Amino acid sequence: MDIKGINNIMDRAISQGSQEVELQRQIEKSPVQQVKEQNEQNLQKLSKDQLEDLFKSMKEKFDYMNKYLKIEIDKDLHEPVVKIVDKRTNQVVRQIPPEYLLEIAKKLDELVGLLFNKEA
Repeated sequence: MDIKGINNIMDRAISQGSQEVELQRQIEKSPVQQVKEQNEQNLQKLSKDQLEDLFKSMKEKFDYMNKYLKIEIDKDLHEPVVKIVDKRTNQVVRQIPPEYLLEIAKKLDELVGLLFNKEA
C-alpha cells in the first residue's frame, strides 16, 4: 500500500468521524432547538420583499378583525412579547407568552440571583 492509499483511508476515517460527531450533536439537540434553528434558517432565506408582503397580509387580516398586533420587548427579561389588541377597547385579547409566564420567569431570575449571591 502506498502513501496515497493511506492518506485516502485516513481522509475517509476523519470524514466519517466528523459525520458521527455531527450526528451526535443533532441527537443531543432537543426537538425545540431543532425547530427553532430551522425557523431561523427559513427566515434568513426570505427576501425583504417577501417579508414586507407577509407583514402586509398580516396587517390586513388584523384590520379585518378590528385588532392590531403589538410587539414589545420585556424590560426585565429582554424577551419579545406579542400582544393582539382590540382597536375599539384597547384591551389585550391575547398575549404570547402570557403574563403569568412572564411573572414566573421573573421570579425564577430573582431566585437564581439570590442563589448566586449567597455562593459568591
